[in-house]
Amino acid sequence: MLRPLLSILYPPTCPMCGQYLGKRTKGRNANPICLACLDTLPRTEQAAIHENGTEMTLWGEYKSPVAAKKVLHLERAAAFTYFEKEHPIQHTIHLMKYADRPEIGWQLAREAAKEFLYADFFEGIDLIIPVPLHRNRLNSRGYNQSEYIARGLSEITGIPIDTTHLSRQRDTAKQAQLKANGKQTNGEQLSVRELRKTNVEGAFAVNHPEQLYHKHILLVDDLITTGETARACLRAMKQFRGARFSVFALCKAK
Repeated sequence: MLRPLLSILYPPTCPMCGQYLGKRTKGRNANPICLACLDTLPRTEQAAIHENGTEMTLWGEYKSPVAAKKVLHLERAAAFTYFEKEHPIQHTIHLMKYADRPEIGWQLAREAAKEFLYADFFEGIDLIIPVPLHRNRLNSRGYNQSEYIARGLSEITGIPIDTTHLSRQRDTAKQAQLKANGKQTNGEQLSVRELRKTNVEGAFAVNHPEQLYHKHILLVDDLITTGETARACLRAMKQFRGARFSVFALCKAK
């Protein structure tokens, strides 16, 4: 009841430019971003680029695509847009994650899928798995934004979504809130990357791994900064014997 009332009091506008969008933009399957702003998105153009910035971030300590493929079984990775702090995309993504606007992720994922299809980014992928939220966070927020992103990708590509085989078993702190001076170990200050790695280490678990043996799975995340959340998921999913993994992120921090 709240959303329809708010749409009357506050007519729908594009979160990037503020332009009024009209009556057909209501609901979580609406297109909240205007066409003009979609054209101005800071696209990464990574879909057809091997060893791009997103892949290199996900390599982490493994340093190379060969090592990442061997250890993480990572085939490829790409982000749709950059998360630029001086660009309206920053406010738009914050609305998607924290202000009950998951349809933003759905729309942007559909746009990304249309463009990534031309680069054969989804070739050979059997299943899409969104990064899961812990049940406490899900109950508080009311939705998993990564699941909405996965839905947008699925609707364009036809690749099915699975939300049952990967779960977050520990309610971790928000990665974005971890600061370099926030924690010390043995008197030494930890870096943001180290804090985030420790935060999500062992946080994810798999269910019935035998059902996904030898599949090519696309892990979907909303924003990749240090890549620690995605890597934690990949490490957990290695229990899917013989499986290969690719990663799609809606945004990549510069």
